Amino acid sequence: MSAEVDQDWGPRVRGRGRRRRRVPVVRILAALVLVVLLVAVLFAAWVTSRIPKIDVGHLAGSGSPLHVLVVGSDSREALSAEERNELSTGSAEGERTDTIFLLTVHRGDAALLAFPRDLLVRRCDGSEGRINAAVQVDGPGCLVRTVSDLSGIPIHHYVEVTFGGFRDVVDAVDGVEMCLEEPINDRDAGIDLAAGCQTLDGRDALGFVRVRKIDDDYGRIGRQQAFLRALAGEIADPATLFDPRRILGISNEMGDAVATDRRMGVIPLARVAWGGRALADGRAITHVVPADPGRTSGGAAVLYVRQTEAEPLFRAFRDGSVLDTEPSELTPGEVSVRVLNGAGIAGLAGQVGELLTSRGYEVAEIGNADPTERTVVRYPPGAAVGAGMVAAEVPGGAATEESPDVSRITLILGRDAAGSL
Repeated sequence: MSAEVDQDWGPRVRGRGRRRRRVPVVRILAALVLVVLLVAVLFAAWVTSRIPKIDVGHLAGSGSPLHVLVVGSDSREALSAEERNELSTGSAEGERTDTIFLLTVHRGDAALLAFPRDLLVRRCDGSEGRINAAVQVDGPGCLVRTVSDLSGIPIHHYVEVTFGGFRDVVDAVDGVEMCLEEPINDRDAGIDLAAGCQTLDGRDALGFVRVRKIDDDYGRIGRQQAFLRALAGEIADPATLFDPRRILGISNEMGDAVATDRRMGVIPLARVAWGGRALADGRAITHVVPADPGRTSGGAAVLYVRQTEAEPLFRAFRDGSVLDTEPSELTPGEVSVRVLNGAGIAGLAGQVGELLTSRGYEVAEIGNADPTERTVVRYPPGAAVGAGMVAAEVPGGAATEESPDVSRITLILGRDAAGSL
């Protein structure tokens, strides 16, 4: 299984071709699915019994769609001095959340919403500060409440992944292949990766998803989402699922890698696993909370949420419409788009235009725009579906915003796109 950072980012558009009726095959597949489901539930029961449970306040009752807050903890407490040195984690005390994702699942569909760690928010105790420090205020329940207050999304379950656990799960699948357009060398993250396709072991994978100096928080989130998809693909690969040694190793490491809230039982875990298929095969919808860079009165660098764009996104996750498959009836050939270069890098718009053309979109214009940091898709009223499709095709993702000033869907490439191509 392999995944490229600069390709296949976002949901696939489903074709309209009519399937041929082959009843015997359908029955065989249905029986196979039932067997797989039974194995998955039994496997979930075993893994669930091994996963440590923690107290998490402010969780909502059961609901549909299911919303799970997934965080990567940067606590060094469980790491030995040798492990801290090996993983280049430093020796910072206390706990912050290095990564924050909301996973929304309904049946076999899934969507991810990333919360940049530097978002300036009002935390559970009324204080203002970066969202990643909410756990320092009053534990994981404070982060749950902070995210829920910000977005209005009820959080049903909480999953926490540790530094060492992440490394061990990657090693249990014998590494994850990633394809890099540019080399990445960062002593602070402990990595020196060459350009091209290569298999990352647990140590290098941790550095890859943590490195900050090569771009910004949004580029970092793009790498994290691309890696998660590649890791899910490795776990879902038949070569893994039907290899007793590997599946036993993954189950053992999974039990030590994560902690969950006390109500995360077999059924919720099975629901998450079922929805996780969408992440493994590239169908998961991915978004990032839209925000602008700025500084607090004290001079600290933060990100300010763009409320006018964020609220429709939060609403789509709240009611599950982000998973609505109806928009897939629109095909790329029905979407006309302008591609403008606001990154100041020669040839970037043409390169992305070729990518969109290869995927069936009509590229009506290639041109330049005023310099901008962030990539955005602007669209006229009534063109939100097509804009979302284009945004999902952009390496690293892109924000969308309705704008009466444009006559057709307009992709404006910012400097953040350059790092993903």
